[in-house]
Amino acid sequence: METLELRATPRTVVGKQVNTLRRAGIVPGVIYGHGIEPIPVQFNGREVEKAISKAGTSSTIQVHVEGTAEPYLAIFRDVQYHTLKRNVIHLDLQALNVREVVRVPVSVDLVGESPAVKNFGGVLLHILNELEIEALPTALVPAIEVDISKLAEIGQSITVGDITPPPGVTILNAPNEIVVQVIYAEEEKEEAAAPAPAEVEVIRKRPAAEEA
Repeated sequence: METLELRATPRTVVGKQVNTLRRAGIVPGVIYGHGIEPIPVQFNGREVEKAISKAGTSSTIQVHVEGTAEPYLAIFRDVQYHTLKRNVIHLDLQALNVREVVRVPVSVDLVGESPAVKNFGGVLLHILNELEIEALPTALVPAIEVDISKLAEIGQSITVGDITPPPGVTILNAPNEIVVQVIYAEEEKEEAAAPAPAEVEVIRKRPAAEEA
């Protein structure tokens, strides 16, 4: 798997003054981890966007901080976006120890084609979009693939327990959680058309002393 890299410089601007960095296309951030003091840093905004799109929340990345001899092996822990513009405005990265297990969310990618959808007009419901996994940093993966070609009949589903994780990865979700399922198209229509439950008006009964 490709080794992702990101360059940073130490950051001295803090507090509300970081807005001046953002206006210049710079993203403020922090690198933290077990056994190290938090390190305020700043990144090129475009490089950050590219790295996040490739790494997601579960791939490791080499962070080269100017003035530091060795890069930090890290993962993105908290990415904050601008409410309207949707660009990254702050970044937290966790530095990892290659000998310590880490727990992260990982996306579920559906691969293949379901015969139940292709041949019988079923509707595919992707119910669980993320899985919680545990692994050493060297075993982390950007996503876990689920082969939906096994769904040959309407009503069939794939649960967490049906997934074989990559080597060195443990899935922490309950085995009976449904990841993907094929249903009849009519079922989806019925669910969409189901009326919302009516609000119940609560009438407070007056105490007997108030009743006349």
